[in-house]
Amino acid sequence: MKTSKLVSTLVLLIFLLSLGFAAPAAAQDSSISFLTAPWGVPPDEALLNAFMEESGITVEIQSVQTADLHSRVQVAAAAGEAPADVIFITQEGPSNVVATGNLLPLNDLIGMGDLDVDDIEKMDFWTIDGDIYAVTTYLQLVMMDYNSARLAEAGYETAPTTWAELDEMARAVKAAGVDDHPIAMGAINWSWWLIALSMGDPMFDDDLNPVFADEGSKAREAMALLKSWFDDELISPEILAGSIGQHPLFWSGVGVFHQGWQGSVVPGNAETSMQAPNVEYMVLPEVGNTWSFPAGIGISVDSENVEAAWEFIKWYVGEANMTAIWNAFGLYPSRTSLAAALNEAGEVQGYDQIVEQGMRTNELPRFTLWWGPWSSSVSEHILEAMSSGASSDDLIDALADEWNSLKEEYE
Repeated sequence: MKTSKLVSTLVLLIFLLSLGFAAPAAAQDSSISFLTAPWGVPPDEALLNAFMEESGITVEIQSVQTADLHSRVQVAAAAGEAPADVIFITQEGPSNVVATGNLLPLNDLIGMGDLDVDDIEKMDFWTIDGDIYAVTTYLQLVMMDYNSARLAEAGYETAPTTWAELDEMARAVKAAGVDDHPIAMGAINWSWWLIALSMGDPMFDDDLNPVFADEGSKAREAMALLKSWFDDELISPEILAGSIGQHPLFWSGVGVFHQGWQGSVVPGNAETSMQAPNVEYMVLPEVGNTWSFPAGIGISVDSENVEAAWEFIKWYVGEANMTAIWNAFGLYPSRTSLAAALNEAGEVQGYDQIVEQGMRTNELPRFTLWWGPWSSSVSEHILEAMSSGASSDDLIDALADEWNSLKEEYE
C-alpha cells in the first residue's frame, strides 16, 4: 500500500509540473463523476449549475446508499478502475475507502495554496502517515439533546451530569406520565459507544486490544444500563420492532432525552419537530467523551481527471455550498469562519455546548481495516440481545470475540 501511495503521488506531481500547475485551465471542458451518499448531493441545483457553467466542468452525480458506495469502490478497485473521480466519505468510509488505499493523497494539490485548509477543521482526521486523503465537508460530533420544558414538568430544571442522574430523571418522567418512553436511542452501536465513552471507557488500548471487555469496565456498565432501558421500556418498543428510528420517533414527540448530533438542534424547527422549540443540547455526562464523525471528500487514486476533481472539491467546500448543505440538512460546516458567522446570525443553537463538547472526544479506531465489518456486527448483536433478553455481559464477550477474530483475520 505504501508503494502504491508513493507511485500515485509521484505521478500526480509530474503531471501537475508538466502543466505548470495550471489546474483551472486544464480543467476546462472536462467531465467528472461524483460518488456520494444522498445527503452529500449538492442541495442547491442552481449553485451547482453555476459552477459547471463557469468552470466548464460537467459533474455527473452518482447518489447511492453508503453500503452500495463502499461496494462500488471495492469492485472498481479490484478492476483497477476509478469508481468515480470524486468520492464522498463518512460513517465507515475511513476503513472501507481510505485505509484500503482507494483515495489519492492530496498533499501536492493542497500545497498549491488555492484552498485555505487552515479554515477547515478536522483535516488531521483524514491524515495518515503525513498523507492527507480528504477535505472535511462537515463536522458531526455525536451528542445528546433534550426537551427542557418536558424535563421541567417532571421537576428537573437542569440537564443531568451523570448517567445515574439521567436514568433517575427518565424514570421520574415516566412515573409522572410526562412521557411513557423518555429516552430516544437506537438498538445500535452508537448508543453503546456514546454511553461508554462518556463514562470514560477507552474502548481499545494502543495495540487495538478490546479493553471494553475487561472485567468491571465502564463499557460493561454502559451496556447493562442500555439494556435496562430497553427492558423497562424507557426506550420505545417501536425501536426494536424496526418500525421507526430514534430520530423521527423523537421528532414525532416521543422522548425527552435524544441521541442527536452536531446540528440536530436547529432554531425554528417547529414545522418538522413536535419537540420544538424546547430542545437544547446537553454536554455529555461524567467524563463526557464522544467521538467525532466528520464527512470528507476526496479523489479516487485511479481518477484520470485530477485537476477537474480538485476544482470541484474547492467549490464543494466553499462557503456557498456549505451554507446550502447547512440549510438543507443541518450538517455543521467544517469552515470555522462560516460556523462563527452562522452563530453570529443566530442560526446555530447551542453553539457554546457544541464548542465544549468538541473538546471532549476519544476517537474510535475507524481507520482500522476491520472496523467497518465489526461496527456493523455490533449493531446486529445489540439489536438481537435487546430483543431476546440475552445478558449484557454475554453480549460484551461476544463483541470482543468478534473483534479479536477480525483482527486476526485482517492482520
